[in-house]
Amino acid sequence: MASVKGIVAEARSAATRQWDRARAALAAQAGDALDAAESAPARLARVIEADMIPRLLAESPARTALPATPVPPGFADQFAAAALAEDVAALLARLEALMAAGVPVERVYLDVMAPAARRLGAWWDDDEADFVDVTMGLWRCQELVHALGALMPGRAAPDGKPRSALFAPAPGEQHVLGALIVEEFFRRNGWETCSLPALHADELVALVAGRRFDVVGLSLSADRHVAGLARTIAALRRVSRQPDMRVLVGGRVINLRPALAMELGADGTASDGAAALALANEWMAARETVAI
Repeated sequence: MASVKGIVAEARSAATRQWDRARAALAAQAGDALDAAESAPARLARVIEADMIPRLLAESPARTALPATPVPPGFADQFAAAALAEDVAALLARLEALMAAGVPVERVYLDVMAPAARRLGAWWDDDEADFVDVTMGLWRCQELVHALGALMPGRAAPDGKPRSALFAPAPGEQHVLGALIVEEFFRRNGWETCSLPALHADELVALVAGRRFDVVGLSLSADRHVAGLARTIAALRRVSRQPDMRVLVGGRVINLRPALAMELGADGTASDGAAALALANEWMAARETVAI
């Protein structure tokens, strides 16, 4: 296994590349009226939570042999405070000790790294920490996510019939975590998946027109995007290269009003990733039965 020093060095290099991409994305968002009121640290915290963590979850193998030990209460806040002062090697040692105690890496990503990033952004917004300290803390979190990924070996693609799915926020939405977590359930169960940040409707339609997807999953958290999503779903169906493509919608708005899914022209909805996967597998099984 690579040394901690080597892992941290590689993580720093990977984080630098991710930082450059995030900085470009944040610069673009700075001119977007939808996010004009959101601070730079808060946006960076969202990049870490919504892009890097779910992606690395998908790249790490399932650790079913580990007991489902929960993260101790308050650990994420303590970790956020440590990220303001400690170096990456010391922070990584904290996380490795947590995993050695039986906490699966999935819980580390979701119950430590994501809330710690949110907490750092909140401290900046509430003037409880200055900009430089918070930015450095978030930078360290970014390096740590890459370091954890380096500790996890790769995973072979599962056998079975290929099934493909695309996950993205509804056009106009900026919150991508929900779609990416749902993607994680699909990827771990043998689906070929593609996840995207916020796209304009025409960009999403062009992607579906150019690539075959069995399922398209879209998340909706703001009421103001409801009408636009209905138009987008209709356009996706018109251009899809898969005649029997299914559209799955979810998110806060849909969870509050499940009947809205059908009104938007979708094929179904699910409250979480496990339910979405089960529904999509039912659709694929039904299609394969008809094809026999």
